[in-house]
Amino acid sequence: MTHTKAADDGARTSAAALARSLGVSAASVSYALHGKPGVSDALRARILDAARERGMIIPQAAAASDQSTVFGLVLADVLNPFYSELAVTVTDAARSYGHEVFISQTADEQSSIDQAVSAMIAHNVDAMILTVSQADDASLTRLLRHAHTPFVQLSRRNLGTDADFVGIDDFRAGGDMARHLLKHGYRRFALIAGSPMSSASRVRAEGYRKTLRAAGVALPRSWNITAGLNEADGIRAAEYLLGQAELPEAVICGTDSIALGLISVLHAHGLKVPDDIAVVGFDGLTGARSRLVDLTTVVQPRLEMAQRAMGLVRHRLSEPNAEAQSIYCNYKLYIGRSCGCQSRKE
Repeated sequence: MTHTKAADDGARTSAAALARSLGVSAASVSYALHGKPGVSDALRARILDAARERGMIIPQAAAASDQSTVFGLVLADVLNPFYSELAVTVTDAARSYGHEVFISQTADEQSSIDQAVSAMIAHNVDAMILTVSQADDASLTRLLRHAHTPFVQLSRRNLGTDADFVGIDDFRAGGDMARHLLKHGYRRFALIAGSPMSSASRVRAEGYRKTLRAAGVALPRSWNITAGLNEADGIRAAEYLLGQAELPEAVICGTDSIALGLISVLHAHGLKVPDDIAVVGFDGLTGARSRLVDLTTVVQPRLEMAQRAMGLVRHRLSEPNAEAQSIYCNYKLYIGRSCGCQSRKE
């Protein structure tokens, strides 16, 4: 498996420079950029993808050559705004290539996931982008490979399958968040993690726990909570915590939606964030970073992830036997007030 790190230098280039970088003739680049015959479909796609990555303007005639391609996007649960925001970025990325996207949301239920993928296969989508891969269940990837339908896993992956993936380093991001909270001097933590069926939730929770253990901080079993992904899960977790004999100093939430649900219940009970209890999230939802909430969170680069996934699935269409790739995009730690920082800068 090839591992690459996403980068975007925003550089613009000439057709001649593009030809040199790809090791092809200037004529091939010209044919591809102007939608003319003379190059294979695979080479045309390779040239157009490289041109877009370099910020070149693609003439309408060339973009039109891709318009018949339709992708399927299978979402985990749009009640978590991360997935609805991701859907917008994937759709925008597809349309920049002249493609359309069929979208299905599954509430993260296995039967709905299987049904959605089977329906898209039956409707002959050209390829799929999946945000629903289960960490330990490879049945979905086997189904797609049996149907000869190319796919890319986005944000979440099957840990036992060698298949294309675009996301972030969730383990390192979880560790970074835990280390930031430790700098505040907190020693009593609760963790509200997402479902372990999600590789992203599982791995970022491992990052939190390992970092706390390395600092000599114990995570009590009663404060080590597994939830879902949504605000309702945060509400239930908050009610559970409030029923305990004491409260933690800080709560690490596996998603921003969980954090928002938690904060709403804490406020309803007269508890202030972060004065009485610090709260952090994960995902970087736009609303969670508003002045009203100002949630400290890990920001996933949804636009870059969508663009990378679209480029990778197009590559898989043109090179079906190419080696699987794992692309890790750069996240950032957004420091708001909810962790106890008085400034947005760490």
